[in-house]
Amino acid sequence: MYSIVLPVYNEKDNLKILIPEIFGIINFVKVEVIIIDDDSDDGTEIFVNTELSKYEHLVYVNRKNENRSLGISVGEGINISKFDNIILMDCDLSHGLEDVVNLIKLHQNKNYDLICCSRFLDKRPNGFFLRYHLSKIYNYILKPFLSLPVLDNLSGFFLVKKKLLNDLKFDKIFYGYGDYYFRLLYYLNKKKISIIEMGFVWKDRKYGKSKTKFMKIFYNYTLEAIKLRIKTLYEK
Repeated sequence: MYSIVLPVYNEKDNLKILIPEIFGIINFVKVEVIIIDDDSDDGTEIFVNTELSKYEHLVYVNRKNENRSLGISVGEGINISKFDNIILMDCDLSHGLEDVVNLIKLHQNKNYDLICCSRFLDKRPNGFFLRYHLSKIYNYILKPFLSLPVLDNLSGFFLVKKKLLNDLKFDKIFYGYGDYYFRLLYYLNKKKISIIEMGFVWKDRKYGKSKTKFMKIFYNYTLEAIKLRIKTLYEK
C-alpha cells in the first residue's frame, strides 16, 4: 500500500490531468493520494472539493494563512499518510506516471528501503538542456560535499518506507524549498538502509509557471548545504 504525497501551489490545471491518471493507471495496488496545498489562489481548493470529490482515497489539506514552504508541505503530507510506503512526486506532470509504476514495481520486487529517481541515469533527453546540465554539475558537487548516497539529490521524486522516518526530527529537515530532499537523504543514509537509484526522464510542465528561481534557489541551497556540512563535523 502506498501514499502518494503531492505538494501543490497553483496547479489546478495539472491536477485535472494527474489525479484521474493516478487512480486510472495505478490500479494494481492500493494507493491514497494526499494533496497538500500551499494556499493556492487559482481555485485549486474549490476544484478539488467539487470535481475530484468522487475519489474516495483522495485527501486534501489547504495550508491557509501559513508560510509557504515546499519542505513543510512535504513533511505535513508524510505525517498524515496512512500507508507503509511514501511516494513523493511533483504535480506539474514533470514526473511521469510510467515512472511511478516502475518505482512501485521495483519496490515490490526488491523491497528497497529507499528508491531515489534520478535524472542522470537515463540517456534520453531530460528536460531543458541548460537546466539539466547546471543541475547535474551542482548535484555532482553536492554528493561528495555531504557524503550523499545518490547522484540526483534534488529531484524530489522518491519512494521510502514510512517507518524509517518515525524517529527523524521533521522540523530540522522539512523546511525551505527543494533543499529538504538532500537533508532527508543525509539523515536516512546514516541509518545504513538499502538505497537504490532508478533512472527517469524529467519532462517540462504542461500548465502553469515554475516556482523555481534558479539563482536564488542555488544560493539558498548552497547555504543550507554548508550549514549541514558544518553540523556533520560536530557530529563526528
